[in-house]
Amino acid sequence: MQQIPSAGHAMALVAALVIATSAMASAQTPAASAAVPPAVLKTFQQAYPGATISAASQERTAERSIFRVESVDKGKRRTVLYQASGAVIEVAEQVSEQELPAPVLAAMRSHPRAIYGSGLKVTRGGSVEYHLTLRGTRKTAMIAKPDGTVVSFK
Repeated sequence: MQQIPSAGHAMALVAALVIATSAMASAQTPAASAAVPPAVLKTFQQAYPGATISAASQERTAERSIFRVESVDKGKRRTVLYQASGAVIEVAEQVSEQELPAPVLAAMRSHPRAIYGSGLKVTRGGSVEYHLTLRGTRKTAMIAKPDGTVVSFK
């Protein structure tokens, strides 16, 4: 699978998840479902049978079309990027502070005055990163690997 540039793309995912509303109708909207190819919709529904699609869109890169499906599942927001074939490119899922792995939580708490605001678990290929929004400190965005290694702290 090809990798998508992570820095700008991750911020776009964060923005998309923040904008998505938490109160969704229980049925998927026909307009959202119509915005993606049938293979993408089928793959999404098989992977997340209880999820409600809140938005779907197509993005174009120089090489290909990417399909973004935003959803809510048991109160948690999720954004999945797909190839037209239905192959998953990236999954960003909302996580609470209690759901963070202990090493990630320890890395966050090692910074003075850092208070958890929100977080995403971003899975791309076989790689997982936690994108955290913090408050109480001048640096407000932290990206960490599951083992607690801090990739970025801005």
